[in-house]
Parts: sequence; C-alpha cells; structure tokens
Amino acid sequence: MNKTKEIRYKKINTRLYPIYKMISWDLLFYYSIIFLFLTQAKNFSASQVLLGEAFFTASCLIFQIPIGVLVDRIGKKKSLIFANICMCIFSFMLIVINSFNQLLIAYFIDAIGYVIKGICETNILYDSLPKGKKRGGLYSTIDGLGASRYYIVDAITSIIAGFAYVINPYFPITLCFIANLFSTILSTKFRNIQLPNEEEENKTTIHKYFKDLKEAIKFSIKSKRMRALLVFFGLMSGLLYNITTLRSGVLNQIQIPEQHFGIIFALSQVIASIMSKSQNMINKKLKNHTLAFLGIPLTISCIIIGILSNISVSLLGTYVIICLFIFQGGIKGAYNVLIYRYLNNFTIKGIRTKLATIRNILYSIFSIIISLIGAAFLNVTLASYTIIIIGCITTIIMILLLDYMRDKVGLKISQYDKEDLKYNPNNN
Repeated sequence: MNKTKEIRYKKINTRLYPIYKMISWDLLFYYSIIFLFLTQAKNFSASQVLLGEAFFTASCLIFQIPIGVLVDRIGKKKSLIFANICMCIFSFMLIVINSFNQLLIAYFIDAIGYVIKGICETNILYDSLPKGKKRGGLYSTIDGLGASRYYIVDAITSIIAGFAYVINPYFPITLCFIANLFSTILSTKFRNIQLPNEEEENKTTIHKYFKDLKEAIKFSIKSKRMRALLVFFGLMSGLLYNITTLRSGVLNQIQIPEQHFGIIFALSQVIASIMSKSQNMINKKLKNHTLAFLGIPLTISCIIIGILSNISVSLLGTYVIICLFIFQGGIKGAYNVLIYRYLNNFTIKGIRTKLATIRNILYSIFSIIISLIGAAFLNVTLASYTIIIIGCITTIIMILLLDYMRDKVGLKISQYDKEDLKYNPNNN
C-alpha cells in the first residue's frame, strides 16, 4: 500500500467510525426490554436469565484466544463483518427460540460476535490515527463522539422498544435484527490499514500468535500499571454488564409499567451521551482520581437502590431509585471511553490486540462471577436484596483495588518504571 492510499484509507476509517459506532456499538432496541421479553414472552425465570448471561460470558472467555488467532489471520475488517453477521443470527434466534437450551445456543453465537467486535473495533480506529503523543487524545475525542451518538440513538430506540413491547413483545427484537443488518452493511465500508512491511506479519502462525500473547501476558503481569488497569476493567465492566438485568428486576419488583422501562433506559443513555462527550474534561480535572470518581459511586449506588427498594414504596423513593439508575448511565458513558484510552496509552501497535484479548478474558471472568452470584440469590430472594449483596461485595473490592492503584496509575510517563510501558513515542 502506497503512502497516499494509506492516508486516504485512514481518513475513510476515522470518518466512518463515529457513524458505525453510533449504530453498531451494542444492540439497539434490546436492553430496555430483554429481561421482560425473556421472562414474559419466553417464560424463563429471572435466575435462568442471569444463568444465560453467565453462559454468554463463559463463552466469551473460551473464545478469546481462538478469536484472537482468527483476527490476526484474516484481518480486522473481515473479522468485524463476520461479527456483525453473528449478531444478526443471534437477534433472529431470539424471535424463534422456545427452550432454554436454544437460548444458550443463541448466546453462544452472540459471544462469538461480541468478542470479535471487542477486539477489532477500537483497534481499527487506533490504527487509523496519526502516530505520536496526541494519538490518545484524538482517539478519545473520535471514540467519544461515536459513543455519544450511540447513546442518543439508543435512548430513542429504547423508548420505541418500550412502547412497541406493549403492542407486541416481538416487535423490539425484530427492530434489533434490522439494526444489526444495517451494522453489517456499515462494517463492509471500513478499509484495511496495512503497510508493506506488515504484510508478512499479518500472515500470523498459531505459534507466533501464542508467542506474542505470552509476551503480552508477561507485560501485563510485570507492569503494575497495566495489571491494576486490567483488574479495574474486569470488575467495573462486569458490574456494568450485570446491572442491566438487575435494574430490570428491581423496576419490575417496584411495579414500574413495562412501557416506562424504555423511557428510564433512554434517560440513562442520554446522560451517558453527555458524560461521554465530557470525558476529556473529567479526565483533565480529576486526573489520577478519575477512576475512583467513577468506581465508588457506581458500587455505592447499587447498595442505595437495593435499600430503597425494600424500605420505600413512596413516589419519592421510586423517583430516587430511577434517578440513581440514570446516574449509573452517566458513569457508564464516561467510563466506556476513558478506560480504553488508559489501556491503549503507552502501548505499541503489536501488543494492543493481545492486550484486548487479556482484558476481555478478565471482563468475562468478573462477569461470570457476578452473574452466578446474582443467579444464586435471585433463586432465593428478591432483586433488591441481590443488588445490595453485589453492591457490598464490589464496593469492598473497589476500595482495596483503588488503594492499590494509588501510586501506579495516572502518572506522567517519566514517573513509570521501564516494565510499566510498551511505548515508542514515534510509533505508538
């Protein structure tokens, strides 16, 4: 690839990425109603729903390394197209399934697509940006723009999904399938960024992949900075993933009408959009306190929601619970942009895909643990008690983790030890 074509392809990718992320970052018409759809339209129990999600994250864990090899062998663009096709199959299967085993098969296919997207999407953008010290800030600006637009679109589609569900529970899932088809079309428009000296590197053998992965694991273990960030990512992302189901359980418990689920979820996504746009300002203002600002309020809010759900049935108590769920959406908006910036900072291109595999493994492990805890308690108690227990456990872990991170994350590059960085200022 000559230099002119490379520059043109990079411009195409950076312009397309916010549009793609706006539609394709996650499932549209889905999260605000999926708990109701599975428990009411498909007659699964709340515990089965969480067990299904635990199976999904376990599948993600199993697929991390094989899919890492696949992405290295066939390239990010082809992998991303395949991932979006998997999401189409998953959403279609939700419409036709009639047993728990079929639900698990659907989640199995969903996991394939989800893992590929997690490895490819942010790396496609990062590879398309100019190399140098400003790369991290430019990445977070473009990624934040796409995230902000996604949250707005998701807010609108969540409201539509809520009211469509009341008319017919299958309408929102059908719309989700259509959105996935559109995402697949968009994914075909990306361009492969490949320099001449990289062509042989991309013909990765399994032996070379595992050698590079071993190097990334050694770096993750030796680097106190990366080790702390990866554990934080696993805990925070795992909790945010499970909050979606727990939120639906709590809202159902306090008897919020089905059509209002979409409105509450939409408000949460609007705040997430605002916070994702503001993430640069948050990072500049709070600096190395940013992750504490995001982590502790998230876990504490879970405890407060659970307590209020048990002691208050008043209108004011209901409004406070809803406001706290919306507040959690704001935390998610800033976090989902900033954490990838932190994880990609001070790393070279060759190690980023492998680090994506490692971080997704940790995310899967934490998600499985939280899902299994939630499923176990939902079998014997209410969603409100379950969210209190999970909130207490994660708060304790979060406090200990943030204390460990105090002198290891958020420093200037000159303050890090050599083993903390995989960094070349001219080629990062």
